[in-house]
Parts: sequence; structure tokens; C-alpha cells
Amino acid sequence: MSADSRTDPARHSCLCGGHASEAAHPAAEGGTLLDSVVEQRLWRALLPSAAPRRAFLTAVGSATAAAALDSVFPLAAAKALAAELPGAIEKRELKVGFILITCATPIIIAEPMGFYAKHRLKVEVIKTAGWAVIRDKSLNRE
Repeated sequence: MSADSRTDPARHSCLCGGHASEAAHPAAEGGTLLDSVVEQRLWRALLPSAAPRRAFLTAVGSATAAAALDSVFPLAAAKALAAELPGAIEKRELKVGFILITCATPIIIAEPMGFYAKHRLKVEVIKTAGWAVIRDKSLNRE
């Protein structure tokens, strides 16, 4: 396969650039689609830009790259977690404390947008004065 065919997104759309689609990749590599998705998402998290990711995989080979990744990241555990079916929600009634800062916006806005109700959760959003108060309430199981 030429280098031009690997970089042409119209011809190949799997992570390694050697297969016609993402669905064809795991069959050729001897894995499942779920395993392939977990590996692809991990590679895309490590190397977000397509060109350096493909250059790296081409330079070292996909098997060597997978072995290197597996030596520093529990890939088998990540695949097992992805394969697990979601269980029942442990608690439906929650109290969520927040400090009035920008990163609290999703917690605050989720109630009026119906996110909590959509997931059948009863959430009481509580404004707190600081991290120490949140820590103390958590330790007291509030």
C-alpha cells in the first residue's frame, strides 16, 4: 500500500489507515469491534491529530504500538469496562454541593434543562461557601 493511499480519507477511514472502514479493522486484526473502538479512542486521546498518529503507527507498526500502549496502560481492563453492561443506579436521590464558579455551570444548568429528570434522578443542588464545606458535608454523608 502506498503512503498516498494511507493518508487519503476517502479511501480508508480506520485508525491505522489500512482498512476500508473502522468495522473492517477489527476483523482483519483478529479482535472485536468494541476492542477496536477502545483502542482507537485511546490513541486519539494520546495523539489527537491524525497526521502524527498515522506517522507514529506507520513508523513503529500497529503491533509494536499496541504492545507499548499495553505496557503503560491497562488496555485489557479498559476493554473489560467497555464491555460491561450498565447496572442499576445506586442512588436516585442526591444532594450536589457546588461553589459558584464557572465550572459549576453544568451542575447548575442540568436541572432546568431536565437532565436529572431524564435519568430519573432527584437532585438537590446546594450552593456552598467553599471547598471545606463540601468536604465536611461529604465526610458527614450529607
